[in-house]
Parts: sequence; C-alpha cells; structure tokens
Amino acid sequence: MPMFAFLEPFFRTLNDGKILRLTAAWVLRVIAVLLALTGLLVAVFFIRFGIRSDENSLGVHAAGLLFGSLLFALIGLAWGYLQAGILFFRARSIDQLEDSQFTVLSILSLMFRLIGEQLFVTYSLLGVGGCLFVWLTDFSPLAALGMFSQELPFASSSSSGFLGGIEFAVLLLLVAFIGLIFFYALAESTVVLVEIAVNTRSLRVPAANGPVPAEHPATPTSTLSAHVQIPSPVPPEASTVKNCRKCHQPLDLESPFCAECGERVG
Repeated sequence: MPMFAFLEPFFRTLNDGKILRLTAAWVLRVIAVLLALTGLLVAVFFIRFGIRSDENSLGVHAAGLLFGSLLFALIGLAWGYLQAGILFFRARSIDQLEDSQFTVLSILSLMFRLIGEQLFVTYSLLGVGGCLFVWLTDFSPLAALGMFSQELPFASSSSSGFLGGIEFAVLLLLVAFIGLIFFYALAESTVVLVEIAVNTRSLRVPAANGPVPAEHPATPTSTLSAHVQIPSPVPPEASTVKNCRKCHQPLDLESPFCAECGERVG
C-alpha cells in the first residue's frame, strides 16, 4: 500500500474543483460579513463627524455639514448592505458551478464580474451622496484634494452649488460605468478562453481515435446521378398509342375504324 494513498481522495476532489469552489464561496461569505461591518463603522464615523461639525476647519456651515455627514452615514450603511449582497450572490454562483476541468477560469470569470459590480456600487453611491453633500454644504469634496488638485484638472476646476453637485455625480457615475464595463469584458474574455479550450479538446479526441466514418456513404448510383441526368422513363400509356396508316392521326383502340378518314384499323 503506498505511503500517501490516503491523500488520493483529497487530490481527486481537488482535481474536480469541489474544494476550490467550496473554499472560494466561503471566503466570499466571510468578506461579505466584514464589508457589512465596515459599512456600519463608516456610518458611525460620519455620525460622530457630523456631531462635531462645530470643531471642523472646513469653513462650512455646521448645520449643513451635520446633514451631509448623516447622509454619508446612510450611504455607508447602504454600501455595506449592497456589498454583502453582491458577495453572497457570487458565492452562491460559485457553489452552483458544475464539475469542469476549467474550474479556476470559471471562478476567475465570476470574480471579475464581482469586482466590476463592487466598483459600480461604490462609485455610484459616492457620486449620488457627494452630489447631495455639495448641495447641502455648498462645499465640493474635490476641492479638498489639496496638492492633487494640480494633477487632476477636474479637481482644480471643481465648483460648489447645484452645478458642482451635478459635476461630482456625473464624474463618479462615469467612473462607475467604465469600471463595470471593463471588468465585465475581462469576465467574458475568460469565458471565451474556456469555450476555445473545450472546443479544441472535443476536436482533438476524435482525431486521436481515428477518422470518423461517414454516416451515409455515397453509392455509385448516387454519384453517377449527380453528374449525368438520366431521362425519366416513358409513361406506359405513351408506348401503346397507335396512328392511322393513312391520315396518321391517333386511333381509338376500341374502335375498328379511324375517326378521321374511316380507314379500317388492323
């Protein structure tokens, strides 16, 4: 008995992808719980920041900053909830994957979709929340980038008020959409690679077993008829028609005389 024979079931299961799918699904569930707690901590942070708004040095109205901070606290809770929902959904999708020899690529495709969805949710919430924050506080978060405002043209020209909020929302929603499209494209590229590998393997198996016989081999008759047109047989009625020897008109076989000239038949 081999020394490591007890490891064979483990490696067989690992080769089928069951352990990989199970591990990836549970890791996503653990991360979902952590992100939900992170959203809760973000909400607590913004609530405390809004309560201490009179101590800030941003030069904005304390009441507006308080409402803005409460708004971002709600956005933090929504962010944690949505992130956890996405992770639980993708964990269930990994659990439902069928046994395949390309398990890692299938999981990687779902991971790319997961990253794109997380970026989309994050930047969309930041865009909507930032827009409302600018409207409430008359202060653009882009102006607080400091030294980065010289490197980022949209930060140095950012404005406040109604148009400033629209500008902030459009910018982050555009980033969210581009991120979603990019990672979905990566996911679809991975799926294409899997399909190419599967089709290549299916073509390689018949080639290794020899040529595949034709289902309906061509017969000599069918081959000849494909190149030479064979005349159709003459109907039996046409071969029995007789003509009158005097006027050469067709004769009625039941009459002893020709109907045209009266010549006797026979």
